Amino acid sequence: MAKSHIFYDKYAKTKRRLFLLFLVMTFVSLGAGLGILKLSNLKTIGLGLESVYEDRVKPLPQLKRLSDIYGIDMVDTANKVLNNNISWEEGRKHLRETTKEIPVLWNRYMQTHLVEEEKRGADELQLLFEAADRASVKLAKILLNEDQKALTRFIKEDLYPSIEPVTTKLDELFQIQVRIVKDINDKERIRYRFGLSVGTASILMSVILFILVVLQWKRCRSLLDSL
Repeated sequence: MAKSHIFYDKYAKTKRRLFLLFLVMTFVSLGAGLGILKLSNLKTIGLGLESVYEDRVKPLPQLKRLSDIYGIDMVDTANKVLNNNISWEEGRKHLRETTKEIPVLWNRYMQTHLVEEEKRGADELQLLFEAADRASVKLAKILLNEDQKALTRFIKEDLYPSIEPVTTKLDELFQIQVRIVKDINDKERIRYRFGLSVGTASILMSVILFILVVLQWKRCRSLLDSL
């Protein structure tokens, strides 16, 4: 009995401390793992949201405004002057104020991150811009000369054929932005579900591990008590 008692006093406290240390380290490791996973997901989501805003959301009003300048403002100005709704001078001023926005808006859009499909669309649009800008210069000259006949002929023959391809291509780029945002949203949803699954599995594993450790500890206590 004395030997058994001596053995128990010598090792039981050490084993108890090792068990507690193992238990603590197990939960610390699981907690750290879940924390790292959570931080990683938050960082990814944060970067993703920043990219969506800078490269997808901000360009939308830029593209919309470009489309309005060509498809609405220029057309509206020409027709209002033709119908005497505004004066020639007002038409010249309005055309000058709206067209000076074009390079600013386009440069802002080109500074965003463009996918390959956008780059191809932007290259095609550059060529269409040239034709539309020539039409804009021609309209400005007509307004300066206050030539009613030339304005009528310009609206019938030149205005719409040069403007419509530009607005159509701008709409295509707009739709590309919307589709990319949808793709990003779908990917983030999958990432969230994956993180949720991993987190749930980790919690279940920690519970199972805790139960196994407790059972093992009870077994060790029984062995120690039998000594």
